[in-house]
Amino acid sequence: MMCLAQPSTAAWVDPLTPEERQGRNLYNNGKDRFSDHVAINLQGVEGGIPATLFRCAGCHGYRGEGSQEGGLRVPPLIPSALRRAREGTSAGRSRAGYTDEALARAITQGIDASGHALQASMPRFQLPPDQVAKLIAYLNRIGDESDTDPGVSSDVVTIGAALPLTGPLAQIGRDVTAIMRGALRRVNEQGVYGRRIELVVEDSRGEPAQTAQAVSRLIDIHQVFALVGTFEPAGNTHIRERLEQDQIPSIFPLTQSPQLSDPPDRSQFYALPGFDLQFRSLVDFLASRTMPLTGTSQPRLALVHRNGDSNNDALRGVLEQVRRHGLNVAVNYEYSPGRLAVLALVAQLEQQEIDAVVFLGDGEDLVSVAHELGRRRLSPIVLSAIGMVGPQALAVPPALLSRIFLVTPIAPPTEREVTNLRALSGQSSLASIGFARMAQGAVSLLAESLKQAGRRLNRQAIIDALEACREQDTGAGFSVTYGVHRRLGRVASQIVGLMPDPPYVSPLTGWMVPEGEP
Repeated sequence: MMCLAQPSTAAWVDPLTPEERQGRNLYNNGKDRFSDHVAINLQGVEGGIPATLFRCAGCHGYRGEGSQEGGLRVPPLIPSALRRAREGTSAGRSRAGYTDEALARAITQGIDASGHALQASMPRFQLPPDQVAKLIAYLNRIGDESDTDPGVSSDVVTIGAALPLTGPLAQIGRDVTAIMRGALRRVNEQGVYGRRIELVVEDSRGEPAQTAQAVSRLIDIHQVFALVGTFEPAGNTHIRERLEQDQIPSIFPLTQSPQLSDPPDRSQFYALPGFDLQFRSLVDFLASRTMPLTGTSQPRLALVHRNGDSNNDALRGVLEQVRRHGLNVAVNYEYSPGRLAVLALVAQLEQQEIDAVVFLGDGEDLVSVAHELGRRRLSPIVLSAIGMVGPQALAVPPALLSRIFLVTPIAPPTEREVTNLRALSGQSSLASIGFARMAQGAVSLLAESLKQAGRRLNRQAIIDALEACREQDTGAGFSVTYGVHRRLGRVASQIVGLMPDPPYVSPLTGWMVPEGEP
């Protein structure tokens, strides 16, 4: 196990008591992971309803500030408003100030401090006395400086990242760590509302089980406020469940296949479209230009795909758009890592007179296939993704270079941008420019969200700030847009061709949203 933490990082001390913290969870989430299921009674509805559907914070606000919903005024719950008697106004009748006993009646029976029934829209919570006491204990602290989340102190916000520091992907983890530390040094020169941001990195080895353990250490031991730039391998269901349970924001998980859900997981904010969306755009590109690309209006396609989780996502995207456009798949060839039978594959492509190959594999395999195509003097177009084949694609035979078409979710970096990334990391080379850019963008988006959230910081304030992002520049060559029901910063991709000389790629399209994608 390896952990990289800044030497100055001190253990976070919770300003709330355990009872107040559990009451805060009930208020914000309608549940507490240490308690049984919570239900409510609502006038006109039979049976208990999960409290998660009618969270206190949903109407009264995460700081207890109250709100206005249509013609209904939802009162504030901060102590100065609750404990003080209220004179009658056009907005509501008079009532006495709330005592703890009166608050308990309001929560469980819907009766105010003067014995009047509260609005019918106010849920009546089915809570045992100990949970009512915890909720009231928290209401005595709501909205003040101590009403915050783990990882936030008066002068520090502690964030975490689970990254592969050992194992086959260790160089990527070290590069991402260096990029984020460099970006944070620049942010901390001025700080955000008097706070500096400190990063703790736990080793995940890039494997699902170790990643889950690393995330647990970040949350339970290091008490991080948010995850930023965590490497997300396939099969990370338990991680997503933990983040959603504690509403811990995860900004720009590093992945080629974002795990989106409907309804969306409120805590996850992905940066770029995954291989499924990218390959859908790539097939759209082929379908819109079949004659100039292949010389026929009904090209014969070959799908060549290495099995694996991210490739499976891409394959689903390909097949979806192939069906949408009515394209003809003459060859569907699957192979295992390290088991590509190049001669047999290319012989099949020749026999079936293939016009276009959709290739889902790495750059080394692509080059091997391209050389055999060249040897047989075959020249079908080949479509793949930059994120799969990488710069190795430039090693295909020169005669086939113009027949390669690649999809990318982000404009390829300029030489100046690469130089800036190296300077930011303090390293002469980077194993993955793509992940380095995402890491740089993650820190930039975090810093901007902290500014928007304000000094009275909590996780919900960060989530709200992220949801409000519209074409937010990340400083890493791309912008992102989120919303209440949107957790993917970008949806569009671009198709590029290859050139033998710098800058080696040439855009062939604008930014394309896959057909059928809202």
